[in-house]
Amino acid sequence: MARAEAAAGETAEAAGGRAAKRADVLAAAAREFNAHGIGRASFSRIARDIGLTRAALYYYVKDRQDLVRQCYERTCEVMATDLSSAEAIDGSGLERLLGFLRGSLDPERARGAVLSELDYLKGPAHEAVARAHGDNIARLRAIVRGGITDKSLRPCDDEAIAQAIFGVVAWIPLSVDWVEGDDPTYRERTVQAVAELVSDGLAVDPEYDFRPPIGAAAFRPKPPAAFDREAQAAAKREQILATASALFNRKGVDGTSLDEIAAALGATKGAFYHYLDNRTELMAGCYGRAFDLFEAFADAADRLGRDGLQKGLIGLHLNVEAQILGLAPLVQMVGVEALPATVRTDLRRRSRLLQQRFTAFQREGIAQGVTRPVDVDAVAQLGAGVFEWLPKWFDPADPRADGALSAEYLKLFIAGLRRR
Repeated sequence: MARAEAAAGETAEAAGGRAAKRADVLAAAAREFNAHGIGRASFSRIARDIGLTRAALYYYVKDRQDLVRQCYERTCEVMATDLSSAEAIDGSGLERLLGFLRGSLDPERARGAVLSELDYLKGPAHEAVARAHGDNIARLRAIVRGGITDKSLRPCDDEAIAQAIFGVVAWIPLSVDWVEGDDPTYRERTVQAVAELVSDGLAVDPEYDFRPPIGAAAFRPKPPAAFDREAQAAAKREQILATASALFNRKGVDGTSLDEIAAALGATKGAFYHYLDNRTELMAGCYGRAFDLFEAFADAADRLGRDGLQKGLIGLHLNVEAQILGLAPLVQMVGVEALPATVRTDLRRRSRLLQQRFTAFQREGIAQGVTRPVDVDAVAQLGAGVFEWLPKWFDPADPRADGALSAEYLKLFIAGLRRR
């Protein structure tokens, strides 16, 4: 009897050890997927990260598809737990929503795998993760609707708000790779900044009047002259980059094949290689094009905004419209570490310069008395979580594309969600 009990104890201990090591594997894989993307993720790096051999990883996963499935399922499970904790709060819908945000953005928590490459998964694995993610979004929407019903939240588009909040939750842990410096308090400060923004917005006056002075359509490239071969070649390259960026944004880099890009262009892969040498050059070109657009939006905001708050809102409006209307600057989600070092360095330099510009807009607005005193370094990154998640869920054929979605997000940033 004692011997059987001891054997059972050893079995339970061994099972607990396997479960703990599996959790370590998934955490290391999430870090690797977020940094390098799924296709360029290295099993050897994952194994080294947790003190295993590459061969030992296959004790916990069957193959790359299985590892992605497990990582994504874990992300959904963690969000479901956060939602359960929020739903259990004895308070208003606003309190539950802020509780979810604070729990899911806990700076002590390891980063989960961002669900940006869902289309990499096929068949039942894709269906299971998509269903789990959809269930989580539905629960988050229900929290928002509950707040509208109990009058702690103002009337709003619950789907647009829930998706925006999910985008911010996905983006914030990644944003430390794009912002200036290595401030150890950045994530902790950002949790508070997100909670304050969602609750009360940025404007001193919640009725602040904002009407966009320019739309993203103004940034569409002009057609080349009929006999200008150099301009026509540049236009063709722009078309390739725009088409690839739109597909990458929606399906993920590793969920999109070159055949799909060529088909969307109505061309062959051979025609593609006439303008770009390989997939790495394609990615670098897509990112370069994206930052050209981001910087043009910032220039327009600086030129047209009457005060610092309006400048920031113009930038948000243009970035939201750019994803809705098909300009499709490539989103800064996962896989940047897979790019050549010189490209990564340039992208981070440009990203940090943009951060500094939007931070300056916030400081200007505070000095002018139109923006509430906020943590400008943290707030400057929050808009990215909203518009960079848009391609994952929003259909450009949706009637809200005609101004309503942008207006919803502008109101969120101006006044927050608290009902007054």
